[in-house]
Amino acid sequence: MLQEERYKKILNLLKQNDSVKVTELVHVLNVSIDTVRRDLENMETKKLLKRVHGGAILPENRGDQNVFSYRESKNKEKKMELAELACEYVSEGQAIALNAGTTTMEIAKKLAESFERLTIISNGLRIIEHFSHKPGFTIIVPGGILDQEEYALYGKKCEEDIGNYNIDQAFISINAISLSKGLTDFRIHEIDIIRAMMENARQTIIAADSSKFEKVSYLNVCPLEGIDMIITDSSVNEETIAAYNKAGVKIVHR
Repeated sequence: MLQEERYKKILNLLKQNDSVKVTELVHVLNVSIDTVRRDLENMETKKLLKRVHGGAILPENRGDQNVFSYRESKNKEKKMELAELACEYVSEGQAIALNAGTTTMEIAKKLAESFERLTIISNGLRIIEHFSHKPGFTIIVPGGILDQEEYALYGKKCEEDIGNYNIDQAFISINAISLSKGLTDFRIHEIDIIRAMMENARQTIIAADSSKFEKVSYLNVCPLEGIDMIITDSSVNEETIAAYNKAGVKIVHR
C-alpha cells in the first residue's frame, strides 16, 4: 500500500472512530509498527491528526492523554445516562457480563452503586476495579493475555473461560452500529470476547451512545439479528429509532 493510500485509510478510520491505535493500524495497513509510527509523525506535521500515547486522535481534540482515556472522556454524560437505563434490566443475584469498554465502565460504576449481590464476568480490568469494595459481589475474571492499551484480557483462554458460565445479561460496548453492517468495532482483540459473551448470555444488550449509530468500523462483529436490544441516550433522533424499529431492532432510551 502506497503512503498516500495509508494516509487516506488512517484518516477514514479517524473519522469513523475518533481515535486509532498503532497496533490496530499495523493490522489494517499490513505494515510494520515503525512504518505506522512514521506515518503518524508525518501526518501530525501536516496537522492531519494529533498523536497520543498508543495511537492518534483528531487534531481538534486534546492530546494530553492516551487513546483509552480520550474515549473515556468523550460523550461521558451520554454514557452515564444510558448506564442508569442499563440498571433497569438487572435484578439482584443475576450474572452480568461486561466486555471491556468505556461505556461498560460507566455501567459498572452504576451497578456498584445500585446493587448488593451480583455475579460479574468481565475481561476489562478497569471495570473490575469498580467492584473491589462490594463484598456481596462475585467477580469472575477470565484468564488471558493483557492488552496494555485497552486494559483488557483477550485470547482463546479468555473466550473458553467465558464459555463456562451461564450469563443472564451481557452488556456489550461497541464502536459502531449500522443497519447495513450490524455491529462493527476497531478493537481486534475484543471481537471474539464479545462473541463469546453473546453466545453464553440469555439476553444481549448493546450499550451505545447516540453517536455510534450509522457508523461502520473495519471489523465485523455480528448482524443486528444477533442481539436483543440496544440501549442509548436521549439524544438519539427519532428517524434513527424509526428506521431501526422498522428493521426489527429494539432501541430503548430515556
